[in-house]
Amino acid sequence: MNALLRSGRFVFLLVLSSILAASADATVHLMQIKRVIGGVHGDTTAQAIMLRMRSAFQDQTQSARLVAWDAAGANAVVLAAPVSAVANSALGDRVLYCTPSFESLTTPAAVPDFTMVPIPDSYLVAGSLTFETTLGAVYWRVSWGGAGYTGSHSGEIFNDADGNFGPAYAGPLPSGSTVALNFSGGATASSVSNATDYSLTAEQPDFTNNAGLTYVLDATATAAPGAPRLAAASVLHPVYPNPFNPRTNISLDLSRSGSVDLAVYTLSGRRVRELFRGYQPAGHLQMTWNGVDDLGRGVASGVYLLRLEAVDEVRTRKLVVSK
Repeated sequence: MNALLRSGRFVFLLVLSSILAASADATVHLMQIKRVIGGVHGDTTAQAIMLRMRSAFQDQTQSARLVAWDAAGANAVVLAAPVSAVANSALGDRVLYCTPSFESLTTPAAVPDFTMVPIPDSYLVAGSLTFETTLGAVYWRVSWGGAGYTGSHSGEIFNDADGNFGPAYAGPLPSGSTVALNFSGGATASSVSNATDYSLTAEQPDFTNNAGLTYVLDATATAAPGAPRLAAASVLHPVYPNPFNPRTNISLDLSRSGSVDLAVYTLSGRRVRELFRGYQPAGHLQMTWNGVDDLGRGVASGVYLLRLEAVDEVRTRKLVVSK
């Protein structure tokens, strides 16, 4: 009997130890999208997204990504997919993502935790931003554009009790001044709805990185409202044929030399095929895709996203594989 009691006590302590250890494990699911700016004085290459931890131990940022969606909740664009964790993970700690163009517009110059590509211009009037797992489970979602956004409002229930983050915030994602879209709840607050949870900041909001360093957006550091925009750095031409089987032709034109990343993604944001990554001089580039993934396997019939990141520009095209 004593042996059984000792054995039972050992099992109980082992289970209790496992539970306590699991509760202390670092993760990333309890996170808010705290603040978003879609551009500064009309320069939509200058964007930033700040997350805030709703609980301690939310440092495993390599387990999640930021994805932008158009007004119909389609055409996913992966803005950032970190490959490392952040150092600090206390309740209320921030994680800062921003584009290279944004960094010089703050005082002092911003040092982000991760670099992001811009949310496409066409998504700024109405669209959605998700903080999600690499498999597409949405931890937090903010949508904007009011009734102009017709896509999904769904997400996991970790941060929204009914898994519905909608309806969308009524206005567009701000990009014409130094105003940002801000989650108004406290550090432990969950989502009720984007329409009631989000409002605009005052001019020149601040952004804080994971080290606790705060950067104030400087209204004088960029062009005045209405200033002409620079021409696009690249053009991603329509593919042909499309739909296609077994291959399609891809062509693009770069007006500047620089780093180029051209790849095929599923609509959920999973990278399927790397077509080109590296330095490319200005000019014309042409290639084909034969409908296989990076392992040489044929992909299934369906809609895919061709995504070009060239210097500081992002362009996308839909591809339809028909077998």
